[in-house]
Amino acid sequence: MAISTFSISEAVAALKQGEVICYPTETFYAVGCNALDPLAVESVYKVKKRSDSMPLPVLIGSMEQLPLVTEVTSEIVQALANRFWPGSLSILVTASDRISPVLTGETGRVAVRVTPHPVAQQLCLEAGVPLVSTSANLSGRPAVIAASEIDPELLENVAGVVNLEPAPAGGLPSTLIEIVGPRAVSIVRNGAVSGIELRTSGLAVVPRVAGA
Repeated sequence: MAISTFSISEAVAALKQGEVICYPTETFYAVGCNALDPLAVESVYKVKKRSDSMPLPVLIGSMEQLPLVTEVTSEIVQALANRFWPGSLSILVTASDRISPVLTGETGRVAVRVTPHPVAQQLCLEAGVPLVSTSANLSGRPAVIAASEIDPELLENVAGVVNLEPAPAGGLPSTLIEIVGPRAVSIVRNGAVSGIELRTSGLAVVPRVAGA
């Protein structure tokens, strides 16, 4: 099927109108929306056929947008941001009141990172909001690195696709961590940032407690 392609300005307008779009990130194509719009967030779950008990991660375009996602800041988040952002490190933080419980899976926490991808970054900054960023595939199917590979069934349910260079590089997804102490983190999901890199930045990487 033909892909409805968006320019940056068209995509920003769609995001502001509560639409769901597909766009490139540094790793894979993402499907997402304005993370502050609860109805749009619900639409992302439906588009992906994803259980709403599974939280959705978000992207921001700069550290200046972090207060939109969380009102709780700490020295360790600042240190991690200085070392790894923009980049493929997602940090679990306490969600702001502006973030819908639907997005967090009722956990009260949200995974956030500053994306290094210029298109995704521009979308965040021009729309002025954090973006939901989950892989552009039906739940359980492989992530994709080209707009032409996005499942037609998913494309039927989004407003359009931002098909601009650079293409996603593929490889490992972002590493997801949670903060468990003043200078300690646990890895929730292994990915592009290794435990060694986290340790060499001066952090202790401790095993995650089962069921946490």
